[in-house]
Amino acid sequence: MPENKKVTLKSMAAILGVTPATVSKALRDSNDISEEMRNRVKRLAAEVGYRPNIMARSLTGGKSRMFGVIVPDLRISFFSEVARGMYERADELDYVPILLVNDEKPEIERRNVEFFCALGVDGILLNPAPGTENYPVYRQLADEGRPVVCYDRYLDAFEFSSVTIDDSQAAYNLVSQLIKDGRKRILYLGPTEGLTVAVDRFNGYRRALKEGGIPFNRGQVVHTNLYIDDAYRTMTRVLRKEERPDAVLCVGGLSAYGAGRAMLDSGVAIPEEIALGEFGDNDIISRLGVPFFTINQNPYQIGVTAVDLLVRTIESGPDPITPQHVHIETKLIHRTVGTSAAAE
Repeated sequence: MPENKKVTLKSMAAILGVTPATVSKALRDSNDISEEMRNRVKRLAAEVGYRPNIMARSLTGGKSRMFGVIVPDLRISFFSEVARGMYERADELDYVPILLVNDEKPEIERRNVEFFCALGVDGILLNPAPGTENYPVYRQLADEGRPVVCYDRYLDAFEFSSVTIDDSQAAYNLVSQLIKDGRKRILYLGPTEGLTVAVDRFNGYRRALKEGGIPFNRGQVVHTNLYIDDAYRTMTRVLRKEERPDAVLCVGGLSAYGAGRAMLDSGVAIPEEIALGEFGDNDIISRLGVPFFTINQNPYQIGVTAVDLLVRTIESGPDPITPQHVHIETKLIHRTVGTSAAAE
């Protein structure tokens, strides 16, 4: 082969004296190519360092065996574990996941989706950004018939399959435990709309209060975004009030860390004065060095199950499967100092 020249099916075919189609079929172990020819082609491909053109394979075969994954934030260990489950399961099924991060921003998510569609991925694993801004994007995906599975969050307005936990029940379990421990002024910290997980967790919070005999107090619902700095500032303001909460339910891991940091910086003892609860069993909370309650959402299994469901959707052929909504089991855990999900 000439130096610095890209190796192609055509150039290998010329060396072997066969057609490019024969080389392509041999590399794919096609039954209509003899074993001797398949071995010759593979030996040559190894010698010259041939790399298949995945885009070309997608155009000719109709399948790229790639799928896109949109992740909100890799700083959260929950999403890292979800991604690990996706990667390992995809590898078992001979698929390649391509991961992009949207930072909870609809405009970035929109670019992510456009990139995946231009790349020709076979499907998308979607964790929808907050709000309805990207509904036209989701509608276009649905109209195109592109396989989409939502994970961790779902979209009520679209018939996409989903893999989530029962967020309402998980929040109910966590708040009920706080009530059982004698907490009566339980603050809800986070959004109450715009995200399905937030809506469901807020509903579970209210149901637990009602069944626990604690009147709902709108003043104990404090809105923040999902980031550390906003939760820190918001919780600092809460602690300046005359009547402090005796427990805090945080919608997300970063907001739980921000709230916990604010409590410690304000001289609050956790959990003696204020108990801390969060979702995701996120390792970042362990950095606070205090006990806390958490919902372990089994993120690795969410990732594995989401890939299985997406691949079934991709390979269902002309008769698409009915959208499915899978709930992954959760576990309420009391993390003590020195223990974390990563240590298990």
